Amino acid sequence: MTRRSAIKWLHWLAFGLILYFFLVEPEEVRGNPGLGLATHSGMGILLALVAAIWLGMFLSKGLAGRAGPKLPGWGKRFHVLSHKALQIGLPLTVATGAFAGLAAPFAIRAFGLVQINPGGAPKGLHDIAEEIHEIAFDAFFILMLVHAGFHLWRHFGLKDNALRIMVPKALHKYL
Repeated sequence: MTRRSAIKWLHWLAFGLILYFFLVEPEEVRGNPGLGLATHSGMGILLALVAAIWLGMFLSKGLAGRAGPKLPGWGKRFHVLSHKALQIGLPLTVATGAFAGLAAPFAIRAFGLVQINPGGAPKGLHDIAEEIHEIAFDAFFILMLVHAGFHLWRHFGLKDNALRIMVPKALHKYL
């Protein structure tokens, strides 16, 4: 597997996991909020693994792609800045979630199996950590939407086929 292929897989896996976090709040799982939290923390561990691999690739070799030649000057600067912000923002958001989990006054078991915290932290610390995590997630999600909008503008406005770079070849005929 090439580096570019690995990044495509990480990109879409991270997108799917983040979409899950956006759509499902742990306390919204009807009848069993503990199950929701167990699934949330398990998915968080998966996202942490994806973020760690992706960050490692970024730190070792830098950004995978360059800004396209059709981009205006501001677009080239935005391209680099937004990708770097996403590379830093994803692990930061995951870290705030990990801190919220570790600061919980109750035990949390990822997917109901692996205990991830001792469960003895003060309730006030957990509340603050949850707020910080929610703010970090919301900011990251907005950044992600701006990033997606930028690439949609590139693909459909500039017609530089920006989306073909990010999707599997099987989907290219639809773009």
